[in-house]
Amino acid sequence: MGELYEPFPKLPKNIRQIGERDKVLKLYLEDYVNTYLKRLQPLKGSDLRVGLLLGSREMREDVPFVFVDGALEMDSVTQEGEKVAFTEDAWKKAYQEVEQMFPKRTVQGWFLCGSPGCSLSPLNYWRQHSQYFTGKNQLMYLNAGLEGEEAVYITSSDGFYKLRGYSVYYERNQMMQDYMIQQKDRGRAEDGVDDKAIQDFRRKMDERRYEITRHRNTVGLLSGLCSVLAITVLAGGVAMFNNYKKMHEMESVIASVVPAGSVREGIAAVGDKLLGADEKGDAGSAGYVIEEAAADVYPTESPDQVTPETMVPESQWEEAKAGDGESSSGKAAEAGRTAEAESPAAGQEEPSDSQPVSAANYQVYVVNPGETLYGICFKLYQNLGHLDEICRVNGLTDQNSIYAGQELLVP
Repeated sequence: MGELYEPFPKLPKNIRQIGERDKVLKLYLEDYVNTYLKRLQPLKGSDLRVGLLLGSREMREDVPFVFVDGALEMDSVTQEGEKVAFTEDAWKKAYQEVEQMFPKRTVQGWFLCGSPGCSLSPLNYWRQHSQYFTGKNQLMYLNAGLEGEEAVYITSSDGFYKLRGYSVYYERNQMMQDYMIQQKDRGRAEDGVDDKAIQDFRRKMDERRYEITRHRNTVGLLSGLCSVLAITVLAGGVAMFNNYKKMHEMESVIASVVPAGSVREGIAAVGDKLLGADEKGDAGSAGYVIEEAAADVYPTESPDQVTPETMVPESQWEEAKAGDGESSSGKAAEAGRTAEAESPAAGQEEPSDSQPVSAANYQVYVVNPGETLYGICFKLYQNLGHLDEICRVNGLTDQNSIYAGQELLVP
């Protein structure tokens, strides 16, 4: 139905010429409007009916082309005889009806229709025309005038100019049909149509308007919901992007402590080490909690660190290094005999922590970049049972004081 209410985009093809072709202004009057104006008879108690001509216009080669496809009668503007008095209430009501019945149309002039034989003269209304219909080429349509037929006038420099003729075109005009049905209590173009058919048509027209209004409301609601959903998704995406870096840092911390394949065991072992024996019972029921340190801890590369040579004799250190790259069968036997020779006799005291430790039971491990003692223990033994022994053998006073490339004796 919307396409029927669009302004006329081009010149109509199916037309009928009335009178001569005028060179000052080209007027195209739609057939429903022409029929409505011709059959519009005065009501009882009134000698005149007045209304607005509606449509659109455009300029072609400096000649105005006016298309009239709507006519709307104004109420309470006629007085005794053939006098016309426009009031503010009448204008307000007329423009409300124009917006409702003839959307996207503008006022192109006015019409005055009298009873047959009345003497409508343009001289009686040119003052009102100049006052209420200002602008160039505004139309004044008179029906049953001095010549006994319709005539169209426009303003000119010397008063009024009568058009020599106009064209009637034939197109589907749903707007004017709807309006003419609503004016059933006045003169209509549909003579002889029974009231039941008119009521059915009006009922269908009301249903169609209701469907259009409901469709517009539904579209507006869906548009609002889509906008809210899009904003929600965008906000969630921004939040996930901001949290990605923190999640990645947490993953790096856990990976540095727990080797691949033993995530649960590593977390439990680190929890035991951090909580201590007194807190194991409480932590066991609630689960271990690993807190991230305030600053990242990495192996330092300080040349001043204590090396295993300070605790193990140089000859044994070299033997352990040589044995790490060769077959360990012969070296292990020789290291065992050396350890047996150097071990104290039965009944003697075991060497203290400060005494040199034999390298026969140890192998050399080179620290890789980014490794910690916790990670090395989990990598070699899947637990932290040898952590204190490695620190004691290599003379480490701080478990975190190792550096990349450092050579450690490990069991």
